[in-house]
Amino acid sequence: MTPDTAADLHTEVRRLRIRIAGLSGPELDAGRRAAIRAALAALSALSAAGRPVPVLADRVLGDQLVVLLQDCLPEYGAAPAVTARALQIAVELRRDLA
Repeated sequence: MTPDTAADLHTEVRRLRIRIAGLSGPELDAGRRAAIRAALAALSALSAAGRPVPVLADRVLGDQLVVLLQDCLPEYGAAPAVTARALQIAVELRRDLA
């Protein structure tokens, strides 16, 4: 993990929060919903001992994502490898949502 990995993850969290909040009903299609849920599952496996992520309404998808991404930050006790992997997941999701 580079010294900037945690800062980069903070940046991706902000970007994803804005991106997901900006998706209107038609823009949040099945493919984007599936990409978000896949990222949530990957983050749960990474930082939450694989606990199932509840399937909640679309309006809280961003909140769920932010919580799991923040769990992967060093200030929340995450190991460097976890932070680096969470960053990869976040970047891939942001690209999938574009």
